[in-house]
Amino acid sequence: MKTLAHRNIPITIIGGGIHGISIALRLLRDMPTAAQHIAIVDRHPKPFTEWRHKTERQGMTFLRSPAVHHITPDPLGIVEYAEHHNRASELAPPYSQPSAALFWDFCNDTLAASGLQTPPTGHGVYYQFEVAKLRWDKGAGPFPFRLISTNNEGFRSRCVILAIGSDDCAYVPPEFTEWQRQYPDRIMHASQFSVDCKQGVENNSKFVIIGGGLTAGTLTRSLSEQGHHVVLIARKQLKTEQFDFPPIWLGPKALAEFADEPDFQRRYQIIEENRGEGSITPDIMEILENSPNINIYPDTHICNIVSAQGLQVETTRGPITNVSRIILATGYKFNLRRYDFLGELIGQYPIPLVCGLPKLDVNLQFYPIENLFGSGTVAQLQIGPASGNIAGANLAYERFREKLFAQLPQPFVGATSRSRLFC
Repeated sequence: MKTLAHRNIPITIIGGGIHGISIALRLLRDMPTAAQHIAIVDRHPKPFTEWRHKTERQGMTFLRSPAVHHITPDPLGIVEYAEHHNRASELAPPYSQPSAALFWDFCNDTLAASGLQTPPTGHGVYYQFEVAKLRWDKGAGPFPFRLISTNNEGFRSRCVILAIGSDDCAYVPPEFTEWQRQYPDRIMHASQFSVDCKQGVENNSKFVIIGGGLTAGTLTRSLSEQGHHVVLIARKQLKTEQFDFPPIWLGPKALAEFADEPDFQRRYQIIEENRGEGSITPDIMEILENSPNINIYPDTHICNIVSAQGLQVETTRGPITNVSRIILATGYKFNLRRYDFLGELIGQYPIPLVCGLPKLDVNLQFYPIENLFGSGTVAQLQIGPASGNIAGANLAYERFREKLFAQLPQPFVGATSRSRLFC
């Protein structure tokens, strides 16, 4: 099996999730020979591991994103795949949202065809390599980045793309910190809980889900379908939306207006206003409202949690007794400082942050570090509300694609002409 130790890699992508793989596939579309010059590194042995675990934990059956947004550059790719495999029924109306199973199979088959994932023969560009430290020495020659793994192996790179999400930044509201300390096995964040985990949970148990977004709604539906009684508590009225941000944020007008906003603090506020505290899709909401074993408590606050025959949750609507588990579907709050492998780099080259998000330049480059780029959640202050979604991968790639070509041994002569098609 090939390793990266002591090698010089022109382009390294940290993160083997949807964004990292999408960027690699787009780069290979534009320059097929780039495969011998890039590496995708991730702590998991296979791509998309974190995404798959998340969907399985929640019991997610269909994606929220329309079929046109997936990992390949071809908008109709997954639709044609579904039709070819007689699985068109797994594209849900009204926007042909793919089932989680269809999306997973499409991704696997795409990876097999692309050659990105390393097979037993040792070829490919995907490596299980957990980055412990990322260093940059401007005067170190053509490969100034040094990546060191948790196994103390290292290699150098000319260019690095951070395709990292918020999975390491689970948000626990401050009022729950002490309660979670008192009852660590009964109060947990959604990222720690799986609907398939029955350990310590009896049939027909009572769950309390905290949150107003799709994760909260999906967990509530999944647990109720297993026969549990679920109380969904939200601080505000639940919102029903097909998507988690207005689709205008994929269009040139909204993106241009966002780019014209010089105040990055205001940009952050715009993102918060458009993504808000989450929303639930109409199909999930219909199930929640009509299920006999689901109670929805909007505009409700939790006053106290005590142990009494299970847990007793005291709310502004009254007590909820005999609760087996409390699941905090309270989302994630990205903070660049939460990623230990960046600690040394941030300390040496202070990167300006706004509420934990880096202020990247228009090419999604970290200032003052050259050829370090961001995609996904990390690029929100430049890309806007769509940044962390599947569609955000393409928006990010179009920002730094020309910079990537410059890192490859042979410049791509077609880059300039093609870029006009996407203006």
